[in-house]
Amino acid sequence: MKKYDFQKPSKIPYLETTGMPTRILLKKRRFKCYQCSKMMIAETSLVQKNHQIPRIINQKIAQKLIEKTSMTDIAH
Repeated sequence: MKKYDFQKPSKIPYLETTGMPTRILLKKRRFKCYQCSKMMIAETSLVQKNHQIPRIINQKIAQKLIEKTSMTDIAH
C-alpha cells in the first residue's frame, strides 16, 4: 500500500459549541495497492464507513427520541 491522495473534504455536522452549529471538514487519506491498483480509504472513529453523520449525533438523536422530544425540535 502506498499513500495516494485525499478525498474531497466532507462537511460533517457535530455537536453545538457555545450554541453555534459546528461542522468538521474531514479529508480522508486514500491508499493504492501496489499489486491490484485498488483504492482504499482510511477509516476514522468519528464517522462509520459510507456514512455522513457522526456516531455521537446518532446517539444524541436516539436519546432525544427516548425523551419524547418532537421531530422538529430534534432537527434543529
